[in-house]
Amino acid sequence: MSIDAPVARKSRPSFLVPLLVLVIAGLIAWRANVFQKKPSIALVTSGDSPYWDTVIRGAQDAAERYDVKLNIVKCKTDVDQQTQAIQTLLKTKYDGIAISPVNPNLQSALLADAATSGALVTVDSDSPLSRRLCFVGTDNYHAGRLMGEQIKRAIPDGGEVVICIGAPDKENSQHRRQGVIDELLDREYEPERAIDPMDQPQKGAKYSVVATLIDNADPAKTTELVTQSLKDQPNTKCYVGLLSYSAPAILKALEPAGKLGAVKVVSMDAAPETLAGIESGNIVASVLQDQYGFGFHAVRILAENARGESGGGLNLFSRRTLPCEVVQQSNVDAVMKQISAAEQSTKTQ
Repeated sequence: MSIDAPVARKSRPSFLVPLLVLVIAGLIAWRANVFQKKPSIALVTSGDSPYWDTVIRGAQDAAERYDVKLNIVKCKTDVDQQTQAIQTLLKTKYDGIAISPVNPNLQSALLADAATSGALVTVDSDSPLSRRLCFVGTDNYHAGRLMGEQIKRAIPDGGEVVICIGAPDKENSQHRRQGVIDELLDREYEPERAIDPMDQPQKGAKYSVVATLIDNADPAKTTELVTQSLKDQPNTKCYVGLLSYSAPAILKALEPAGKLGAVKVVSMDAAPETLAGIESGNIVASVLQDQYGFGFHAVRILAENARGESGGGLNLFSRRTLPCEVVQQSNVDAVMKQISAAEQSTKTQ
């Protein structure tokens, strides 16, 4: 009797297990977007003042968190310079561009081009007709009404008020100014109200805006215009600065005239000189914006859009407005500590 030799089992090829591991790892990496191209995003400012440093810091933090290649283009508040900078950007393919337009009307066609070549988010100053994905910034009309409330607190008996504005065509400044006027003249809350002429006074029963001083984003010009205004409008009880540099520039005119504290000042934002002015009593109040949030959320939204994700809390993909805070003597120390802590945290990262 013959005994059959045992049949040898066929062993599986040794490469199958490593291959299976590679396939699984590849699927996990694909689900985690490892193989996706890093989005390329640009941020174009509408000024080169320290105000924008906080916006840029927020954008840089978002770029790191959402793995974005970020290009910062810091422009002066000059429509021609900014237009040229945007035109140069559009020669390179970007997945998204965040722009604070200097003059939304003159730049509407250019902004529309930016919106079609890649996603566009407007920051700080809006251009609703540009087909932008959304606007990120302050409800500027509401901020203006808050400033108007602080003016009423500063001069409860009424009187003459002068407004200092930067670039008169910027949407944010226009709406802040209108909010101030509507609050002082006790008008209904109407964010889309037509802008009152800047070369005419607006008179109310108790308060009157006797002049709007246009400085075209030049702090030295602000000081010069306020110095002249003290002669031309000697009964002015309060100056209102609509931009971050406004209050410090106004104080430089009031001090040599011996008007510090006697003539009230209400302003925007938290420049160090502004906070010091509130602490000393030379400035009544300032409306603080979330500049860090402007940059952070603009980059976040563009990064999510580039990866085909949701807009993350957008209101009908149109506006992402961030809250304001009124800074007065009662809370200025807390605000100063908060800002200092945020800056130190960023330096240690």
